[in-house]
Amino acid sequence: MSVITSPAPSAAGLAELRGRVAAIRGEAQRRFEAGTGSVPVACFLSESFDTFLCELMESAVLQLPAGRQQRARTSGCMIAVGGTGRGELAPYSDIDLLFLDRGGSDSAFRDAVTRMAQSCWDAGIELGHSVRRLRDCINLAKQDKQIATTLVEARHLWGPEEFTRKLKQTFRSRVVKTRKRAFINDCVTARTEEWGEARPTALELTPDVKTSLGGLRDLHLIRWITFAVCGHPDLESLRLHGLLPPEDVRRLRIAREYLTRIRLNLHFHAGRAQDVLTREDQLRLAEEDGFEASIALRPVEQFMRYHFQQSSAIAEITRRFVALQQRPHLVNRAVASFGTHRSDGIMLIRPREIDIAPRHRGLVTHSIESMLRLFKASALYGLPLSAEVIEAVKQAVPQESGPLTATEASLFRDILKSVSMLGPILRQMFDCRLLDYLIPQVAHTRCLLQFNQYHSYTVDEHTLLAMETMSSFEAVDGPVGSAYRHVPQKDVLHLALLLHDIGKGFEEDHCEIGRRIAEVVAPRLGFSDDQRDQIMLLVKMHLEMADLAMRKDFTEERLLVEFVRAVGTPDTLRMLYVLTVADITAVGPGVFTEWKADLLSDLYDRAMLLLSGKRHSHLEEKRLKEVKQHVAQAIVPLDSHHNEASWQQWIDKQLDGFSAYYLTCTPPHRIAADLDVIQHLQADECRVDGVYDQLTKTVIFRIFMRDTPGSYCFQRITGVLASMRMNIFSAEINTTSDGIVVDQFRVEDQDFSGDVPTHRIQEVGAAIRRVLRAENPPEPVFRRNRRIGLNGPKGPVADLPLRVDIDKESSDSRTIINVFAYDRPGLLYTIAKTLHELELSIDLAKIDTHFDQVMDAFYVTDIAGKKIHDDGHLKHIRETILTRLQEFEQEHRAGTFSS
Repeated sequence: MSVITSPAPSAAGLAELRGRVAAIRGEAQRRFEAGTGSVPVACFLSESFDTFLCELMESAVLQLPAGRQQRARTSGCMIAVGGTGRGELAPYSDIDLLFLDRGGSDSAFRDAVTRMAQSCWDAGIELGHSVRRLRDCINLAKQDKQIATTLVEARHLWGPEEFTRKLKQTFRSRVVKTRKRAFINDCVTARTEEWGEARPTALELTPDVKTSLGGLRDLHLIRWITFAVCGHPDLESLRLHGLLPPEDVRRLRIAREYLTRIRLNLHFHAGRAQDVLTREDQLRLAEEDGFEASIALRPVEQFMRYHFQQSSAIAEITRRFVALQQRPHLVNRAVASFGTHRSDGIMLIRPREIDIAPRHRGLVTHSIESMLRLFKASALYGLPLSAEVIEAVKQAVPQESGPLTATEASLFRDILKSVSMLGPILRQMFDCRLLDYLIPQVAHTRCLLQFNQYHSYTVDEHTLLAMETMSSFEAVDGPVGSAYRHVPQKDVLHLALLLHDIGKGFEEDHCEIGRRIAEVVAPRLGFSDDQRDQIMLLVKMHLEMADLAMRKDFTEERLLVEFVRAVGTPDTLRMLYVLTVADITAVGPGVFTEWKADLLSDLYDRAMLLLSGKRHSHLEEKRLKEVKQHVAQAIVPLDSHHNEASWQQWIDKQLDGFSAYYLTCTPPHRIAADLDVIQHLQADECRVDGVYDQLTKTVIFRIFMRDTPGSYCFQRITGVLASMRMNIFSAEINTTSDGIVVDQFRVEDQDFSGDVPTHRIQEVGAAIRRVLRAENPPEPVFRRNRRIGLNGPKGPVADLPLRVDIDKESSDSRTIINVFAYDRPGLLYTIAKTLHELELSIDLAKIDTHFDQVMDAFYVTDIAGKKIHDDGHLKHIRETILTRLQEFEQEHRAGTFSS
């Protein structure tokens, strides 16, 4: 290949540069698709780009005047660092280069670097580079941990090679060897800083194959630390120097090959840098890799289970390796020993962990009972076991589970009674597989994925997070903290939570499977028959409290009474409430919102009062009395209410016109504010109040107007919100007996990532008022906004079927229509429009959105306000809604959606 010598690339020169890059990537893709190993392909990319970069540098030198070219060649060198220095590139990786400048007054080398960098940009290469002198490199490496880790991978490319050798020797002697402990700590910190405030987990359902826990960056961390310990950052050095067992090194090699393959695939498929394994990519890769469906698991779930097995292996090995290499120096350990005491003559109770001297570890790992005593000590002292002890336990746990002795079962129940340390203890027991021995069914949940947009973690990780969440309730104020502290048998509650999702991954309903597993596990662990029955009930019902609170009108007396009858006792209710909150919280960040907390606590309070023997009617009367007192004291009557009797009569009339759900679930101060608006509302007025909720990052719109035939308020409001890129999280639809609409919508404004400004809220409010006042709006507003439908994937990521269910049993006065669909702009408007065309009146709407999945419930009556009983009519309603939703989805996939 001839050296490029043009001083400024013409169009043809640019095409040649870009063609070279495209040819390298094209050849790499050809080899990859032909079955060449992923690491060899990554090495080919690195070698090819090395050659190209050296040609570009030589070309840049040749563009200098002849008298300066030799000075440029002898005044500095080009060094690959970071990911480029490792010698394994992804197709669209950034190129990381260090140009080491010898110094001096002559700028020939620096001028050549400027030309070379421009050529890289012209070629379409994302270049990350710096020009530094040796002294600056070393000083910066001591100060900046990110710079230090990139120099670990320094590799010579062009120029005097002795410059590179000098840099590597000086870096090794001054930055690493003389401060090895600090350097290792800096490497670990550099790794953890990539996560930001997010909680790291190797079981995140849309992982970044490079930076997520258990990703390629963990392998890089092991390389950096290996370099510090033995001077060579490669996996073979781990084995040769005995830093890891051969089996761990083998597992790392397998995982490295796998993750490299996935990363190459993502880059080639996207035609750009792409390291996040999206749900679309998961579906595609599962098909490409030939995974087949089993009775209980879809192909994508089996593919991701294999993926998580690899990432979990990396994360677990990295965690142990880092812990071992971060052990304090002998002198520091001697100093720390002043804060250490012995327990049972064997355990070393250190300030931050419990350790066992190597010569004694066999004494505490020779039996299941001795291992459980270790973890009981961990609970007693509030300290985790050391990494070395966990590894010793892991090696000693039998591969096959056996029966438990009474002592072993009793010890585990004691551990389950602990609070503050329970989450960390169970995680350590899970990591060393002791938990699998105690509860053999736990093994099935390892790396088990449910491919939907509701959960953010695998079943095992979700369960462990739920246990950690529940433990935190001990120090939480509010109803859930109070309920948790008043649970007398915490071992029963904790086991129920540990088993709540253990039935997933089978063909049958996981709640029923879990109940049957609990029936076996509880007696194995020595729980009494009564405790076994309570655990089984909690596992069986663990979804029902959330479903009742968030999808149904629990002010319906029959529904609440049936729920209370099924729960049975105040103690079980208290446990179910705490379990439900922990379960929802551990689903993913931000899932357990304030309004969900309010709904659950309200349902909990009402159910607890019923269990105390008070009738439902008594609860309603007590609540209504409190509301009336608050309203009378909170707002000032108009002059028309000239005396107290007239004023109280007006309040009674207004409250009688509201639904039981509104009166029960709306705070008294909000009801008072609504009545104040109503008493000032003019005959033709439409009032829209909007406020930004900082806590939930949502905007709450409340709409007041006198409903008139043909206004179709709900339909029009949802159309406006969709057109203005508002994602509707919840909706409360209320119409008084006097025909006054009091609706509330909680929305997320997709045009603003931070606080939504006041002018934006006013703009949306004005749009709602315009549409509600119009007699015959020519078309839904969102048809004019072409931004909708252009964002996100064409099809549903989770690939779940549309579903419409009709429930005519749960409510005495209304028919409930449940809709399960993929969330899209305009979906709620489409449903509302269809319900209007079916001549149905929406009395209550419970909108529930989880990522891209919606689960909406509509309480409807016919146009006369009557419940629909006729099965033929209900079948027609269901089929019409389902057909319209299918058409809506097809139009969106084709990009032709219109109302």
